[in-house]
Order: sequence, then structure tokens, then C-alpha cells
Amino acid sequence: AEKYYGVIPAGPKIERNRPTEPPQNAARRVALEDPRVRQPSWSRYYLAPSLKVGETKYAYPLEVLSDILGGGATSRLYRTLVVDSKIAVSAGSAYGADDLGPGRFALYASPGPGVSMRTLEDSVLAEIAKMQKDGVTEAEVARAKKRMQAHAVFARDSMQAGARVVGAALAAGLSIDDVEKWPERIGAVTVEEINAAARAVLVEEHSVTALLLQKKKE
Repeated sequence: AEKYYGVIPAGPKIERNRPTEPPQNAARRVALEDPRVRQPSWSRYYLAPSLKVGETKYAYPLEVLSDILGGGATSRLYRTLVVDSKIAVSAGSAYGADDLGPGRFALYASPGPGVSMRTLEDSVLAEIAKMQKDGVTEAEVARAKKRMQAHAVFARDSMQAGARVVGAALAAGLSIDDVEKWPERIGAVTVEEINAAARAVLVEEHSVTALLLQKKKE
């Protein structure tokens, strides 16, 4: 690497004048209908802090919260909506802490046959309201952190995954130290920090709700 790339001179530092995201003070909704849609879907996005922008102290707690809420078949949303009530065919959540600007905390679900989008949305929001009221549990947090740290360990088996993670971190203004210490920082997240992050970020007035619907052919 030093032989072939070290001789390439570095260019001048680039000053990136990025636009600032305006504050969101009202909930917004958008719906798209198209005859090609085979499976309707519902999603909601909350403007969230990242590791570089906003209340950065919430970034790692939000990563753990996303795993608890929608990080697989044992997550709250999947278990409640898909396994128990069977009103959805899929459900989950996502959050990116390494965005260049503000992050997004997303919830998503697709209704089962005969289930209305209103029923689906009410069920998702009921689970969020329950989580905000009662909080997450010590057991949930311990399982989520163990899963996330295990994924980080297994990722080291792949040279491609390691290069991708490091490259993405550097491109977002983070450091290799941030990558190396990620499992440790996830392990230090507390129940109280997760509950505080959920109540600060999952605010309806700061959200955009999107519906993808099937349009009947004329």
C-alpha cells in the first residue's frame, strides 16, 4: 500500500459547506400509489442525532434500541406484529449512527392479507407507546448488546467487511479508533440511556410517515 499509493500526493483539504437540516415541528405524511405495488408497506422516519451531529450522546443507545425494537425475529415489533397477532408479514427498525449529517431512526412494517394500513399503523405505534411508557428491560438490553458485539466479532472473519466498515467510518469523519472501540462503547450503554434516547427521539412531531399502496387499475 505504501509503495503504490504512498507516493500519491494528498490534495488540499476540502471545506464541505453542507446545508443544515431545518427543524421539524410538525408530523408529515406522504402516500404513493402505483399499480405495480404487490405488497403495501408502512414506514415512519424520525430525525435523529448521529455520532457527528446533534445530541451525540444518544447515538450508541439508539443503536441498541433499534436492535431491541426491530433487529430480527426476536425483536419486539416482529414478535408482536408478525408472530403473535399475525397482522403483519414483516416488521422492523433501522438506525444509522455514522451519517454525515443528522441520522434517521426508521420503523417499518407490511400488513398481512386483509389488514388495513390504519390497523397496522395503530399496532406499531401502540408498541412504541408501550416501550416509551415502560422502557426496555435489563434482559433485553443484555441480549441486544451480546448480539451486536457478536456480529462485530464475526465481521472480522471477512476482509471485505472490515475494509467496508473502516472506509465508511473514515468517509463519515470518524476514526479507526471509533471502529475498534465500537463493541466496548455498545457494551457500556445502559437501560437509562436507551429509555432517555427513545423519549427524546421518537416524537411524532419530528416524524415523516410514508405509505406505499397498490393503486387499482382503471
